[in-house]
Amino acid sequence: MQLKNIWVDRGEAQDKLGQDQSIGGWALAAVSRSASLGIGDSHGSFWLVLRGTAQLDCREGRLLLKAGDWIALDRDSKPSLLAGRRSLALGLLLPAGSGSALDQPGMPTLYPGRGLVSRRNRRIALHLWRRAARHPDLPQGDTDAAATVRCAMHFLMSLQEDLLPLVERCPGRSLWRKRQVFARMQRARLHLDGHLNRAVSLSELAQLSSFSIWYFTKTFHAIYGEGPRETLSRTRLHQASMLLENTTLSVGEVGAACGFENPCSFARAFRAHYGTTASGYRDVQRCA
Repeated sequence: MQLKNIWVDRGEAQDKLGQDQSIGGWALAAVSRSASLGIGDSHGSFWLVLRGTAQLDCREGRLLLKAGDWIALDRDSKPSLLAGRRSLALGLLLPAGSGSALDQPGMPTLYPGRGLVSRRNRRIALHLWRRAARHPDLPQGDTDAAATVRCAMHFLMSLQEDLLPLVERCPGRSLWRKRQVFARMQRARLHLDGHLNRAVSLSELAQLSSFSIWYFTKTFHAIYGEGPRETLSRTRLHQASMLLENTTLSVGEVGAACGFENPCSFARAFRAHYGTTASGYRDVQRCA
């Protein structure tokens, strides 16, 4: 097993890694302080923002990540991560192979999706990366590389423990089928998160997951407890709250960036969800 270490820092840009130069096998990445890293090959990847914010552009769309956010992407997502001016993000790049790029032989199963990490687990992630970084580009067959990768995969699997009950809600007679359905639905949900600035049709989501509209809608509701439209509305408002906290955009610009047709509809939806105006929410968060 080969393990490569990649670190881009202070505005450095490294694009299409794996296309212009081979990753080889597994790779640990760190992106910090306005640097960017793009993956151009068919590699699955897992990203964790330890500090600040980061913008991730991928096949699923554009996603804004803040400190404590993790995101897992399957093959062909081709992510490009841009770290904020004072940010640090870590990544684990998985080797290309047959089937799902997140499902590696002999390793724990990971699913596409996103979630939150506690401060304690962020410290553990940084410790794991620092330990691996002491051995640059561990060679093929190195037992330390295998142990580091296995430890990292088990740690990442522990971050996805809250997804396991959702897998059980998926239709299918076998665990393999349930996992397959869940992975497809997770990619569709990431697609919703990545296109908050426009209306995403049910046919688009169903086609992405290779299901009929009826089957997709029924399965989505069974897994997540709400329909795709409700998820999109709630996620738009969450994105708006993040923009209000972390940017200087006006309230109208925030609403437009999150796909609301006009400032009035945004104001009504935000007040109904958070119980306060968008301006009031921003003032409270900045004083906290």
